[in-house]
Amino acid sequence: MPLTRELRQSDPVRSDADKIFPSIDFRRLPEQGDEIRKIREACLTTGFFCLDHALEKEGVVTETLQQMDNFFGLDDAVKGATRVSTTSKYGWTPLFGEPAYQPGTIAHVESFDCGRPCDSTSPDPENIWPDLPDFRRDVRRYWSEISQISEIVLESLARAADIAPRSFRDRCDTNDLSTMRLLHYPANNAPVAEENVGIAAHTDFEFITLIIQTAPGLELRDTSGQWYDAPPDKSKVVVLLGDMLEHLTNGYFQATGHRVRNTSEKRHSIVFFSAVNDDELVSPLPEFLNADNSSHYKPVSQRQHLKQEVTQAERYRDDK
Repeated sequence: MPLTRELRQSDPVRSDADKIFPSIDFRRLPEQGDEIRKIREACLTTGFFCLDHALEKEGVVTETLQQMDNFFGLDDAVKGATRVSTTSKYGWTPLFGEPAYQPGTIAHVESFDCGRPCDSTSPDPENIWPDLPDFRRDVRRYWSEISQISEIVLESLARAADIAPRSFRDRCDTNDLSTMRLLHYPANNAPVAEENVGIAAHTDFEFITLIIQTAPGLELRDTSGQWYDAPPDKSKVVVLLGDMLEHLTNGYFQATGHRVRNTSEKRHSIVFFSAVNDDELVSPLPEFLNADNSSHYKPVSQRQHLKQEVTQAERYRDDK
């Protein structure tokens, strides 16, 4: 899969992803062989899949989406109390503040980000919460559910790769660098142009990404280079493969290129990034190396990779 900087924002998109979008029954994971084979095929042929029957606990999705309406409906001056700063990497990023993953692009999105919860005896200096009734409770409830789902997906991916079931899960079990993003794409009438995007084309820098969306806009690149619309069904969890999974499998599973187009329709998306533990050095596992297939990736930590990619994207944003 091309690196983020090698993806092309201008590549055309097809509109028939529903015909090729692999659907996995989450209730049968992680041990049902038929579903594991479907995941393997999906990772190797499309590079993405969705989960049915995953986020079904009553209120988890609807309450979080309502809180997003409550928060993003506030005046910017009020939201500014939670703004990302030099002392807090989590919180609110205003419209047009998103890094530009492709040069010259302008992202029509604002976000609220949070990191892992701390236990009751630990301080939580990095997470800042708005003064809204039950906002923190509802968002953390979603985090709890989606992080448990991610653990099952990680084990399922390891089984699909035919390696020890906890090979991926144990490398991502602390949530040190995992993040959840509440993304709001306001309806707007920006001219149709290559530079006007929801979010520019990129691969995700972590291990896997789990997404729900409320409206069309997400576009995914398959392993052959074709771009497809992702079905806008908030009852389905879209699973994308990240850079660290590609590195660990020596390219056997490839990171999913994706982007969000600019749209005149308001769109919400809840995105969970499952990241590699902060003390791990990521390099291809022995199972993916042999005399005919040497390592294609240099060892790197999750933190190093995040810093490198985000720094480049911020430079693109600030140089426009």
